[in-house]
Amino acid sequence: MARIRTVKPELFRHEALYEAEVKTNLPLRLAYIGLFTACDREGRFKWKPRALKLDVLPYDQIDFSRVLDALVTHGFIVKYQFEDDEFGCIPTWSQHQVINNRESTSLLPSLEESTTCTHEARVVDASITPLVRTQGEEEGKGKEGKGKRNKENAVASRPEDVSQQVWDDWVALRKRKNTTISETAIDGARDEAAKIGWTLQQFLIEWCTRGSQGLKAEWIKPDQQSMSKTGLMNKKVISGLTRGLIGGDSNVRLLGN
Repeated sequence: MARIRTVKPELFRHEALYEAEVKTNLPLRLAYIGLFTACDREGRFKWKPRALKLDVLPYDQIDFSRVLDALVTHGFIVKYQFEDDEFGCIPTWSQHQVINNRESTSLLPSLEESTTCTHEARVVDASITPLVRTQGEEEGKGKEGKGKRNKENAVASRPEDVSQQVWDDWVALRKRKNTTISETAIDGARDEAAKIGWTLQQFLIEWCTRGSQGLKAEWIKPDQQSMSKTGLMNKKVISGLTRGLIGGDSNVRLLGN
């Protein structure tokens, strides 16, 4: 089923995609954009060339399997297998698509679950033009810009105010979503948590519970936000009781009672 997706203006100036199209004499640019609408919310699609052609290039007299193979060869998509079925994905999907939270979760296996991977992506970024990348490099020539890039690319270590279990769960979620585990992501989560008076740990727990690619403070309902103090303290007391403390002190009372 085709879905509404976004296309950045820079994509139309992507030289590598254009050069691949000229080299292969195949409509790779239009096909690549068309594949956006065939992907689920995680950037995955079933590798069925004839069915995909009906959604992407229905009127063109062309073998769509050749188009897909060319996109794989030039690193714009990745083909992989799970059990007896074949799938494809766009490796830079999460960097350039903002998906509506109401969209159904992906039912397709991820690249990490695959039994075989036909081709690794060789294109660093299939959605940003050399012009945009050059601008970013020029901005980073100074000391401040260089530090910003390093922070965005650096793999984050567990913050001291986050337990090992919560951290492991959040890291596992990020890996399933093919998203970075960077210092920038942690700083963003901490800022969002502060907006509603939560600790970073509380915010990451909610994030893991939702299983979403991202989380904003505004997505958390007011009644949930109000539990950041009394409610969560009650949960801690209850957790302690269930670990064998029940009966140890008959005077234990929940906050607010």
